[in-house]
Amino acid sequence: MPQVRPFRGISYALPRDLPDGTRARDVSDLVCPPYDVISADLRAALLERDPHNAVRLELSAEAEPQMAAARTLAAWLADGTLERRPDPSLYYYRHARLSDPDEPSVQGVLARVLLEPFGAGVRAHEHTMAAPKADRLALLHATRTQLSPILALYFDRSARYDHLMGRAWSDEWRARDADGLLHALSAIEPDDQLSGYLSRQRLYIADGHHRYETALAYQAEVRADPSHARAAAGSLPADWMMIVLVNADREQVEIQATHRLILDADPEQLASLATDPGPLWQVIPVAPADLAGRLEQLGGADEPVIGLLLPGDKGFLLVGDADAVADRMRREQTGSAVRGLDLAVLHTAVLDDRLGIDPAAIAAGGRVAYTRSAVEAQRAVAVGAARAAFLVRPTRLEQIAAVADAGGVMPQKSTYFYPKLLTGLVFNPLED
Repeated sequence: MPQVRPFRGISYALPRDLPDGTRARDVSDLVCPPYDVISADLRAALLERDPHNAVRLELSAEAEPQMAAARTLAAWLADGTLERRPDPSLYYYRHARLSDPDEPSVQGVLARVLLEPFGAGVRAHEHTMAAPKADRLALLHATRTQLSPILALYFDRSARYDHLMGRAWSDEWRARDADGLLHALSAIEPDDQLSGYLSRQRLYIADGHHRYETALAYQAEVRADPSHARAAAGSLPADWMMIVLVNADREQVEIQATHRLILDADPEQLASLATDPGPLWQVIPVAPADLAGRLEQLGGADEPVIGLLLPGDKGFLLVGDADAVADRMRREQTGSAVRGLDLAVLHTAVLDDRLGIDPAAIAAGGRVAYTRSAVEAQRAVAVGAARAAFLVRPTRLEQIAAVADAGGVMPQKSTYFYPKLLTGLVFNPLED
C-alpha cells in the first residue's frame, strides 16, 4: 500500500493574520490549469490578468522555457511572492461542481505519496506518450519542484471516512477556474490517523499519468547518483509525488468524454463507414446536432455505441453487434476489461482496421486530435478543419477500476476528469 505524508509546500504568500486568527487569499488571477490544456491564447490571457500567474512556471512562453521557469520560481521565492510553509502540512483540496459553482462540495486530501511502480498499491489505466513526458522531465530538472498535483482515486464506503475528513483547517487559498467553479485549498495539521487511513488505500491514477511516470524517471536519475546509493526509501525528496486523493465512493467525481477528430484519413474510407459498415455495425442516420444527445440516452447500453460526423452535415450512430465486436476484439492482446470499452473498439475496429490509423500513428501525432466539445467537433468537420469526428460516451468509474485492477491500459485520452485541478495553489519542492 502507498505511504502518504505531509510536506512543506510552497504557495502564494498569504496576508497577515485575520481577526479570527486565520489567513486567506483569493488567487484566481494567479492560478492556471495543467499544461496539457493550456493553449497559446489561454496563456496570453492568464498573463494579462497577472504577470505572476503560475502559467509562467507551468508552461512558460519565454526562450528556453524550462530554465525561464526555474529563474522565475527562484525570483518569486526571493521577493516574497511565494513562501514555503515552515512545517509539514496536509491539505484539504475542495472544488465545486457545475450544478453549484459557488460551493466546493467535492473534497480530497492533498499530500505527498511515496513513489512506487504501477502495480499493487498504485495503478494506472491509460497509455502515455513520450513527448509530454520528456517536456515535463526537462521542467522538473530545471525547477526541481512539482508544480501541479495529480489526481488519484480510491474506493472506500466506511463511516471512518466522514470522521477523518472533519479536521479543522487554518490557512486557505481560493480560486475560480475558467468555468467559474470555486476551488479551495486549506492547510491542516499533520494527522497520523488520516495519513494512516490514506496509506491503506489502493490508488488509481485518474489524471496525471504523464506526470507520475515523469516523477518515477526523475527519482531513478536521482538515485543513480552514487551518493544516494544507500539512501533509504522515502529519505529523498525525489521519492515522493504530490497527489490529491479523492474517495470515489463518497465524492461525486465527474468524467467527461473526449471525442476524436480525424485530421488525416482517406475520404472514401471514411464515407464507407456509413455506406458499408460491415458485420460489426448497424448504421443509423442522426442529425449532427442530435448525436451527443443520442449518445447520452444510450449511456447504459452494453453494446458499443459511437457517433460519426462526416462532411456535408452528415451524422450517424454506429451501434455495434455485441457478439461480432467481441469476436473481433478477442484477437487483441488486451484483457477483457479493455476489450469491452467503446474507445478500445473505436481505436481497433475502426481507426486501425478501417482507416489504417494504428497505435503508432496515434502516438506519433498529426492524424488524430481531441476535443471535449461535441459542438466543436461538429464545427471542425463543417469547416474542413477535420475530415471526420467520432463522438464517444464517457468512460465509467467502474470501467476504469476494472481496467486498472486487471493491469490493463486504455487508449490515450480515454478519460477527462472534470474539473481539472488547478496549478498554483501549492507546489512541492524536491530540495531541502
